[in-house]
Parts: sequence; structure tokens; C-alpha cells
Amino acid sequence: MKIKHFVMAVAALTIGFSAQAQTTTGEKIQSFADKYLKLSGYIQGGFEWNEATDPETSFYLKRARVSLTGTAVEEKIDYRLQVDMAGSPKICDLYFRYKPLNGLNMQLGQFKVPFAIENELCGPTTFEFIEYSYITTYFSRNNAKYDGIAATGRDIGFQLYGGFIKNEEKGFNIINYNLAVFNGAGINNKDNNSSKDIVGRIMIKPFKDLSLSGSYMYAETKHNGTTYMKSPRWSVGAWYNSRHWVARVEYAQAQFGDINAESCYALAGYHFEKPWSIVARYEYIKDDMQTLNEERITLGGVYKPYKFLRLQLNATYLTNHAPTAKVETPLGVNLLVSAIF
Repeated sequence: MKIKHFVMAVAALTIGFSAQAQTTTGEKIQSFADKYLKLSGYIQGGFEWNEATDPETSFYLKRARVSLTGTAVEEKIDYRLQVDMAGSPKICDLYFRYKPLNGLNMQLGQFKVPFAIENELCGPTTFEFIEYSYITTYFSRNNAKYDGIAATGRDIGFQLYGGFIKNEEKGFNIINYNLAVFNGAGINNKDNNSSKDIVGRIMIKPFKDLSLSGSYMYAETKHNGTTYMKSPRWSVGAWYNSRHWVARVEYAQAQFGDINAESCYALAGYHFEKPWSIVARYEYIKDDMQTLNEERITLGGVYKPYKFLRLQLNATYLTNHAPTAKVETPLGVNLLVSAIF
């Protein structure tokens, strides 16, 4: 063999091994990223018209969230970091979960409060309406109207959760529970008083498509920065969700210091063969101090032509019974576009 032929053969082998090594390294990096560093997120923005606001029309950015998730130890351990860039950037979720058993799992960090049905179980990219119900908004730490805490329905704490009596044929647990303890001071905050919030929820699924829910939350918040305000609350509800039909009803009561409040909603909808859905909801909220005294009817449609694009259109008719209401029966139309990746 001539020297030049030998050199060419060695060079070809070297290039081949290098390419193979690079391919192997690339595959390892990709496998690691798929398992431990999965990136996802969504952006939601839209346009609304409401005769009760000034100005009546506005474009808006509702959410811009990026999530980093991953699993380990045969998916018994996972984590989530979610950041919202809309408005002031903030961490929404930052938690770790350990799932050793079907009936006993643990979660530590900042995550959604498991009170009522919608707050934890209906995400913004799958929820039937643009705006959540009064129960979710005012009783589940999404609005500061009553207790001064607007925390996207989240708090910092620890919970046990799981399910029992598994229906092996259909693949669901008949009894499901959450038991959690939180700071009670909202997201990204250390506790500001000596008490902790206790939240418990149980969901019973007699059938795959039907869930019956009951939840309770005991909370004490630092009211006006000086005194404690006790704010216990409870809810009961039912949720039917099949391939084509969805129906949900829930009732809740809450006490915020000297104010007693109650709220209820009922919704129904139909999912056509992709990509259309239509929904309707009636709800009310009232309290004995008339801080809020409203009824709201919402008609909505959802159009999702692609997995990364979702459009929602809602028409709302609100009746405000409060004596200070500027407009007693305002109308509103809201269009929301969700880009999902």
C-alpha cells in the first residue's frame, strides 16, 4: 500500500469516528434535554370592548409564560419552573414533586392552591372561558378584593396528594385528595404572620367523566398590615367532562373578617369534532356588605385549528346590584388569542 493511500485511509477512519462521536454526544445531549430540560410556554393577548370601562376598547397582553420542566428516577420525581413576563416579571410556579405511590405523593414549593375545582385543574390554555369564575377569582387567591392577596391562585407551601381505589379498566382513581399547608402570604413572599393556611380537597369519580368535589380552606391574613383577619371558606361542586359535553356547577361560601360572601356558577358546553367548542355560563357573587353584588352571563366560543393556536370569543352581560354601580347592566365582548409552544 502506498503511503498516500494509507494516510487517506487513516484520515477517513478518523473523520468517521469523529462524526460518530459527535452524533453520539448530540443524541446524549438531546436525550438529557428531553428528560430534564423540557421548555414550553404560551402567550395570550387580545382585544376587548366593555361599556363599563373608560376607554371602552383596549388591546391587552394577559399572560406570557415560559415553563421549564423535567423528570427523574423513572418519573417519580419531577419539577416545574414557570415565569410570567406579562407586566412585572414574576415566578409563578417553582416546585418539586415526589411520587412514590399512587395514594401518597408530595409537593414542595410554590404552586396553585387546591381550593375548589377550576383554580388548579383548569389551566389558561384549556379553560372554557377567557375569565375565570367569581369563585376562582375572589376565593382562590387570584384577586385582592377581599383579603388583600392577588397571587395568581398560588402560594408557597407543601402538600400531600394522591388517589385510591383505581379503576384498572378505565384508568382513573375513584377517590382523589389534596391536603396542603401554605404560608398564606401570596407568591414570592415569606410568611408575614404566625399562622398557616390549611387547604383540603376531595374529589370522587364514580364514573370516568364525572367528578364530585368538596374543599375547605382555613386562612388568616394580615389585614391592613396590622391585625389578623380570619377568612375560612368552603366549596362543593360537580364536573362532567366527556368527549363532546362539558357541564360544571359549584357553590362556595367565604368569610373575610366581618364580611360573609357567597358565589355560585353553572356552565354547559359542547365540543364539536375539532376545532370548535361553544359554552355558556351563569354565575353570581354577593356579600352582606355589598362589596360585590353581581350576576354575570357569558356566552363563548373556542376555535383551535392547530395545537399551537387557540382563539376564544366571549360576550358578557353583567348585572351589578351594588348601590354604587356606575353602569348597572354593562355589556362586554372579549377576544383572546393564545399562541402555545
